[in-house]
Amino acid sequence: MTETTQLRVMDFDCPTCASTVERAIESAEGVADVEVHYTTGRIEVTYDERVTGPAAFEQAIENHGYTPQRA
Repeated sequence: MTETTQLRVMDFDCPTCASTVERAIESAEGVADVEVHYTTGRIEVTYDERVTGPAAFEQAIENHGYTPQRA
């Protein structure tokens, strides 16, 4: 089943940082789509809930030195 979740990251330093996080989440198995909005810090992820979930996305964000929050 496809689900969508929203996260927020308020400590992006630049658009490149947002792109790095976007690529990290996109590469996760089960992710269908990722939209990262640098200026608002909003991330929207569409994924297969049988394969992955928000905890994996939060971990990917933390692995790149940022602090995720569920929206």
